[in-house]
Amino acid sequence: MSTVLIGKILGWIGFITLIHSTYSTYEHLSYLKAVEKANDMPIEITVECLFSVIIFAISVILVAGPLNPILMKSEMVKKSIDKVDTRPSFNTFNHRDKFLCMNINN
Repeated sequence: MSTVLIGKILGWIGFITLIHSTYSTYEHLSYLKAVEKANDMPIEITVECLFSVIIFAISVILVAGPLNPILMKSEMVKKSIDKVDTRPSFNTFNHRDKFLCMNINN
């Protein structure tokens, strides 16, 4: 079996156990409210919640693909100099002066 399939299976197991621990917490707190006792969480629910989060985190790591390099050198190897240096050789800004001065003088 591939790691992606194992990761997806573990993801569903982690998700279902997280939903179950959430429901168990809700039921336990409802019971404590009904009998008017202190809010103390059983260790079983806490362990189940932590277990499900750890299993879900492992599944995310297994399903994610390999990381891509983010170095500029590795990106520059893929491009030619024509793609990198595509700016104009000179810039003229005197065309803006006509509109700026016309609005100021009016």
